[in-house]
Amino acid sequence: MFRRAVLAPLLGALLVLTGCQAITDDGVAPGRTRLISDMAAQLQRASQRPYHAEYLLAEGTRGEISQRTGPARAVYAYPGGRLMVDPNGHTSCVTAVRPARCQIRPLPGPGPAALTGYSEVTRHGLVTAPIVTDLLQAAQLQSQAEVEAHDVTLAGQQATCLEVSGLSDAEAGGFSVCVTAAGVLASFAGVVGGVVIDQALTRVSGSPPAAVFELPEGARVVDHRPKTPAP
Repeated sequence: MFRRAVLAPLLGALLVLTGCQAITDDGVAPGRTRLISDMAAQLQRASQRPYHAEYLLAEGTRGEISQRTGPARAVYAYPGGRLMVDPNGHTSCVTAVRPARCQIRPLPGPGPAALTGYSEVTRHGLVTAPIVTDLLQAAQLQSQAEVEAHDVTLAGQQATCLEVSGLSDAEAGGFSVCVTAAGVLASFAGVVGGVVIDQALTRVSGSPPAAVFELPEGARVVDHRPKTPAP
């Protein structure tokens, strides 16, 4: 089983284990395929509701994930920057400089390119639901992958956790992930693309602050989207 070498001290303070193996209502432990598909479905459900989640990251830094619906918008804030995603494109901002620098790009097409913006967030220590879903899909396809489940309480939220190991040709050889009953990412531990991720939920609410969806004040913005011809 993949060991939480980095997250273990934090989880010792924040997690309350409620069992080593998730059990269904009929008393039978679910199979590997069902465990993975259920968690992927949980993450998908969260994409359809507003929430604001705060995380403790590696080395004591902090990150946030905020989401709105109608229209769907999401913001991923990490030390030194943020990624804003909406139907009009991806806006990535470097906030470690003044004024902040932002670049707007069109939404990527399907395939590996669709994860480009989210991968940049991962490189700064914050993992997102699209990246977790991609890793779960890799585990689903690799029969040698081992999956174990347990339930926890984290930041006052009940969550289901999967410990995945034995992956090959994936961004992570193994990882531990917990997702709340509402589908919000609760924790993640692993090495993804060479980056140590140590992420745990500290607070979650259903009302994201309006300010997080605005560009940083005074930001210099470069728009790389194709220009619409004048009528």
